[in-house]
Amino acid sequence: MAHEILELLNDPQSVKILVSVDDEGLPHPVVKESLRNENDNIVYTEFLESSNTNRFLTKALWFEKKVVILLLTRQNRSFKIVAKPVRAIVSGKAFQKYYEEVQNRFKDFDLSTVWILKPLEISEQTLQKRLDEETRARSYFLHLDRLAKGA
Repeated sequence: MAHEILELLNDPQSVKILVSVDDEGLPHPVVKESLRNENDNIVYTEFLESSNTNRFLTKALWFEKKVVILLLTRQNRSFKIVAKPVRAIVSGKAFQKYYEEVQNRFKDFDLSTVWILKPLEISEQTLQKRLDEETRARSYFLHLDRLAKGA
């Protein structure tokens, strides 16, 4: 199932939000359309050398911290993917491949870093799915008025 969920990153209509942590420990969420799945790893191409996301991912890599990717599919299913940055590619043949891809697609964009993120946990966060799970696991949280109606 994890592979199928990661493949949803490749759908251009999916909304992808990368959440790293800033210098004060606050979440830094940003929409990142360049997130995608390749061989069950998450690849993120960063265009701006001095971006906050690039800086925060570098710290996550150095200090073995995690990041989160929030994914909303075209079917309105939502997923949370916890991942760990494992590699930052800034030169060489692999970098060249992505650089050429960026140039062909965007013409005037540069490429700063190709990030490889290893997915560690995937959980579905779609409201109905979470409601069903919570109802099964914690039926005692049900409001009394709903119990009286036979919910």
